[in-house]
Amino acid sequence: MKVLSSSILFEFFNKRNIFLLRFISGFSLTLIPLTFRQGMAVGAAFKLVWLGETVSIGTMEIAMNAADYLLGGMTAGSIFTAQFWIAMAVAVVAGYAAGYPVNYFMLKRGIKEKCH
Repeated sequence: MKVLSSSILFEFFNKRNIFLLRFISGFSLTLIPLTFRQGMAVGAAFKLVWLGETVSIGTMEIAMNAADYLLGGMTAGSIFTAQFWIAMAVAVVAGYAAGYPVNYFMLKRGIKEKCH
């Protein structure tokens, strides 16, 4: 059995699938409470939240990826470098700063009202 090293996992998640993984986790954090607490079917819950979550997560992703790219976090050789963690910290703040006004606007307009 071949053991996965941290560099292989870093390569897999950083360059290929992290964007998809972020969307899946973002939708899951919204869908799970709707299906378990409110008893909605998964399909009905998805129809309710897809637009608001897509715009919200997409905005956050663009800001985070831009900050990560500009600070060199995407080219860091390892997750054990300061460059990676500094870029990650700035990217998280950038994603929050970009996503907050978008979510505020959608809540005020009633786009995300039913799912929060």
